[in-house]
Amino acid sequence: MKISKKLILPVLFLFLGVFFSNAHPYYVSISQVNFNQQSHSLEISVKIFVDDLTAGLSAEGHNKLYIGEVQEDAHADEYIYAYLKKSIRFKVNDKNFEPEFIGKEMEKDVVWSYLEIGNVTGLSTIEVNCNLLTDVFSDQKNIIQVNKNGTIKNLLLSKRDTNGRLKFD
Repeated sequence: MKISKKLILPVLFLFLGVFFSNAHPYYVSISQVNFNQQSHSLEISVKIFVDDLTAGLSAEGHNKLYIGEVQEDAHADEYIYAYLKKSIRFKVNDKNFEPEFIGKEMEKDVVWSYLEIGNVTGLSTIEVNCNLLTDVFSDQKNIIQVNKNGTIKNLLLSKRDTNGRLKFD
């Protein structure tokens, strides 16, 4: 039996389409923490897909926020800040800090939220406890990237391991 070349390509695309349509999406957030020696602060940028953040806020009882849309809820920033404060906690040089909310901006289907921790005179250790979206997505991964004077260190946190500590010289 001879198989036609014209038949192989459509069958291959059909097979790949079925295979990838059942593939599970990845759930990930990225938090970038930069130590600013001049201002004695940690500048924190948190990147989350808007639909994932909406699901997390919905689980908190905040529905129909329309983040990044014309009809965005007037209290959306407050809800986002409260959720981030609850979900990401920082300990710098063995001292707990609560970040201040600077704002947010949209980038296509991603929300960038900006936080800042002031009065950080030096950075020798940072401990991050992050359970961001782990209550909504069991396979959520949270990447924490810390930059001190060009030295970059990373943490990969998840529902099973929500806490990490980095040490700088």
